[in-house]
Amino acid sequence: MWWWNWNNVKSDCHHMFANFSDDLIYNNRIIYQTLPHFKNYKNKSVLIIGGGGSTNDMNWKDLKNYDYIWSVNHFYKHPILKDTKIDLVMMMAEPDITNKEWLAYRNKYKPMVGFEVHDKWKSWSFDNYDKYFCMHTKYYSMLGACSRMIIFACELGATKIHFIGLDGIDAIHKGDHAFEPGKTTLPGMRGSFGDSYFLFWSYVMQSYPLARFKNLGGGEKYHETVMRHHSS
Repeated sequence: MWWWNWNNVKSDCHHMFANFSDDLIYNNRIIYQTLPHFKNYKNKSVLIIGGGGSTNDMNWKDLKNYDYIWSVNHFYKHPILKDTKIDLVMMMAEPDITNKEWLAYRNKYKPMVGFEVHDKWKSWSFDNYDKYFCMHTKYYSMLGACSRMIIFACELGATKIHFIGLDGIDAIHKGDHAFEPGKTTLPGMRGSFGDSYFLFWSYVMQSYPLARFKNLGGGEKYHETVMRHHSS
């Protein structure tokens, strides 16, 4: 879904995230709260770990090959990730950010924690955690959070972006989920899933020609566009 009105987006950021929207950066692709830490991602490698079942097939020894690891939502429930330092996470509408398990992870590993504009946060009272930020992309595809995290990594200058657990609709139907086994909740999307991924990767490759990508997991048919051109 293409949803973009600068006045609305900036206003929503200021309203929902009053304590971490004072220094917004924006262009025709994205808006986000800038933080000094974000400079560290430039020209670095980032692994984005999604919730698809292929994440369970990750060679965990390979985590050391990346400068930074990002993940999303209920990653902290995974038997390995719950004890792994994740540098940046996006918490979307589903997770309960008052959950004790999440807070224990957050307070131990101190990740950057991002939020998108969503009705859930309109009256939310955030605590004083000092690594919150807001981020919202112009290409607000319903392919899920990790697709937008790929855009964010590109925007921050990461040049090597690998991903796993973006397995597509077949795995979702089967409940093949690494963070919440049995989960079959579909993204609220319209049209062809495959077409949506084709449009997404076409947009990413056009917008960020210097970035290189590699799919480490499933859903190969959805990522074949970028794999033919940008795998590394």
